[in-house]
Amino acid sequence: MLEVYHFVNPLSGDSLETEKELASYVTTATEKIALQVVPVMTMQSVHETAVALGHPEQEQVLSQTMYRFILDVKALQFQGKKVARRFLEAAQTAIFSGQPYTDEFVMGLVTDIAADQTLFLEDRNSDLTIQAYRADHNMAAEMGVTQFPTLVVYNTNGANHASRTTDFSDESLRSLITPSASHQLNTYDGYLHNGHVTEIEEG
Repeated sequence: MLEVYHFVNPLSGDSLETEKELASYVTTATEKIALQVVPVMTMQSVHETAVALGHPEQEQVLSQTMYRFILDVKALQFQGKKVARRFLEAAQTAIFSGQPYTDEFVMGLVTDIAADQTLFLEDRNSDLTIQAYRADHNMAAEMGVTQFPTLVVYNTNGANHASRTTDFSDESLRSLITPSASHQLNTYDGYLHNGHVTEIEEG
């Protein structure tokens, strides 16, 4: 089985596009794949997003929005990774069309994706959700993730090796998420959880 970690900036259009591209490969892959989308916030990603949006003076507001957005995704992951991914993609699509990230919008979207509102409200500000957010941040650091989006693919069938890339081209994704990828990943000498993940050169 392949474990696929997709680290994203939730307020980046690039991340939304790669989410869609990756989902299509996972859907058609013959090998079993466990996909986890990992939204992460760093000071650098907040700054870059604010600049890209043309509002560098609003970094603090943007940081608060991004943090709230990520916690909501983490809260919904307790109801299933697919539920959280549906929420993430739907929220991103609306936000990029000008929708403010308000509580009313969030609860409407939770209803639209058929998630449990009561559970979501319980989990939204829980210590467990905050711990999950921090764990993701630490995992990104351990895997050497500094850019978003970044993909880390780990083969559980052989040696505990992994590959990391920021290249989401068709060629790159095919080379990672195919039956032959299991053999390919075994040739790498980076380990998943020690900060020395092998990086694939971008084409």
